[in-house]
Amino acid sequence: MIKTLENDFLKIQVKYHGAELCSIVKKETGQEYIWQADATFWGRHAPVLFPIVGRLQDDTYVIGDKAYAMKQHGLARNMDFQLIKQNKASLTFELTSSKETLRSYPYPFRLRIEYVLLGSELMVAYEVYNPSEIPMYFSIGGHPAFRCPLKANEQRSAYQLVFQHKETAATQRLDAGIRNGKTTPILTNENILPITDNLFDEDALVFSNLASEKVTLQKGTSRILTFDFKNFPYLGIWSKNQAAPFVCIEPWFGVADHVEHNQQLPQKEGIRKLSAGRTFDSIYTIEIH
Repeated sequence: MIKTLENDFLKIQVKYHGAELCSIVKKETGQEYIWQADATFWGRHAPVLFPIVGRLQDDTYVIGDKAYAMKQHGLARNMDFQLIKQNKASLTFELTSSKETLRSYPYPFRLRIEYVLLGSELMVAYEVYNPSEIPMYFSIGGHPAFRCPLKANEQRSAYQLVFQHKETAATQRLDAGIRNGKTTPILTNENILPITDNLFDEDALVFSNLASEKVTLQKGTSRILTFDFKNFPYLGIWSKNQAAPFVCIEPWFGVADHVEHNQQLPQKEGIRKLSAGRTFDSIYTIEIH
């Protein structure tokens, strides 16, 4: 099932399965901006990552002396949410813990994803609530994939990512999805990242502590969209391979395991601790130009 929301500028669609954004169309032009999940390259649109971001060593984490199995990016993206609220400007989806989730993630939770249209912007809001009497540990993040190039007769390499500020930044490198401790310089006092054909040959780019809070997808001087990831400590940039006609811009509260991590979830880099009865909130926005 899919829900549609629109205003004078944009029309979006969201799946109940995974509360996954699957379409952003600019009404003036009819242009689609979200990757349409062609399984030839990657069969998803914009999954929600919860309660982990990235991959775990051996797809396993430990709490105390008990081990739990969990696949890359967690369980929420593969579960059906409930639509709990809708109005002219927003859709709110909810997933709550169950016997099924507690087998692989032993914390009660309530996860809400809200999609709000504000003129030419889409705001995506995450809310995690801990209903239990003990702290819970989690990560959360987005994985939206954008069509790049927008047009079939264009090349992805004609596009760039332009950061809000000049950055000196290195990516953390991955082996089979696990951070291996190596880094590669990507930006040196510059704010333009060309989407070259070989940019993703060694998997995703993983940045932390950037000065910028926004990044714009551009073709030359033509702005396509601006992504605001304010307050997210990690940013991933990814595409499947040299031929894949999309690029993902991924804001994260959390990151894949490090090769030397002891697998204890409370000690995992980037993990969030949420006290009993408390709520965690975060927001990112996508502005269509």
